[in-house]
Amino acid sequence: MNASLLNPGWLHSVLRARGLPLLPVEVLREGVAQLRPEQVETLRRACMALQSGTDSVAQMSCVADFVRCCRPEHGEALQAAGLAPDVGALLAALEALGGQALFGALRALPDSAAREQLRPYLAPLAAAALAGQDGGFDDDPGPDAEWPDAEPLADEAPDGPPWQVMEPPPSSPASASPAYAPAPATPPARVLPRGHHVYGAKAALRVEEDRWRTDDPVRCHTLRLEVAPALAERRYDWEHKIAVQLTARELPSFAAVLLNLLPQLQAQGHGFSNDKWFEVRRQAGSVLVRVGQGRRGCAVPVAAGDLYDVTLLALDALRANAPQADTAQVMAALQALAG
Repeated sequence: MNASLLNPGWLHSVLRARGLPLLPVEVLREGVAQLRPEQVETLRRACMALQSGTDSVAQMSCVADFVRCCRPEHGEALQAAGLAPDVGALLAALEALGGQALFGALRALPDSAAREQLRPYLAPLAAAALAGQDGGFDDDPGPDAEWPDAEPLADEAPDGPPWQVMEPPPSSPASASPAYAPAPATPPARVLPRGHHVYGAKAALRVEEDRWRTDDPVRCHTLRLEVAPALAERRYDWEHKIAVQLTARELPSFAAVLLNLLPQLQAQGHGFSNDKWFEVRRQAGSVLVRVGQGRRGCAVPVAAGDLYDVTLLALDALRANAPQADTAQVMAALQALAG
């Protein structure tokens, strides 16, 4: 039922578009299936916000935490410790314990202290699942061994799930109507523009396709630079991001710096209050991109791997503005900027 409320394939596409860590669709599908209804709704709303670019820090963290709890190595560690690999229960434990304590305990498994720390939140594996683990039974039980009854006990049904289903609290019985409205399989949110994320230790950068407000339906393509300061490891304050749009004069120079045809580009006077600015300059082994507003700003180095993707975005925007020109002509025009 959860898959009808939150399509794992759509979730995978949102993760890829926003540059978040990716897991196979089947892994995401299994994780979604283990969520409680309220967790599915929270995750669905967060994904819609990420897709539309209106996400908050809490919504970005919600999606990142779900992906982290779905990682196969956590499930394997829990199974080895005799605990159910239940993503919904892991998220509840994350809320109660905090990320550092939870993932520290997962890394420490099968240590007994870590297992006891997680036991209040995660159910033990069903007897049938434990029996299937290596070393659970001898291949040859011997002549004196007692064979199991022909009919399995009710709580040992082999067709049951590998984890115990946690009953809902009395205040919200399973038969009660859910407190949320079911969502369509494909949320009606706009598609996020094509772009690329670059994650640094102190800030993150997103370079994405954008359009100028112009009556020209052809020569309207440009790039948008967004930066956000780091809050913690792999978490950034996108809610308070700084964004600038490259002008028609800045876009070619931006591409020329990326291609090492110009040493740097500096621009000021962006934004409604003309207080936004950016700088792009070559440095050893990378291109440094700085974007700011007033005295506040962020700097992100763009190294070789990311530089390739960002350069393609710039060249594609230039070619879209001049559909009659091929790549060689665009490159020749950029080389002319270097003099």
